[in-house]
Amino acid sequence: MAACTDYGLTVAATRCDLSQHQQLVGMNIGEVYLPPQLHRREINPGQLVTMEYQPGRLNIFLDPKGWITKVTCG
Repeated sequence: MAACTDYGLTVAATRCDLSQHQQLVGMNIGEVYLPPQLHRREINPGQLVTMEYQPGRLNIFLDPKGWITKVTCG
């Protein structure tokens, strides 16, 4: 039954894992489906962000049109 909860997710990892989340680069944020329990933040060009390190958090860097240009953990 647990496999059913992953249905439709782009990446099923619930913590930042670059080996899995790197596949998001080149996709548009509007077509990405991630688990609700994944701590993440979307970072737009020129956006100010806090510098606290949270190892399980996925940082998603976007271009002005919403395309993912880079992902990092922290």
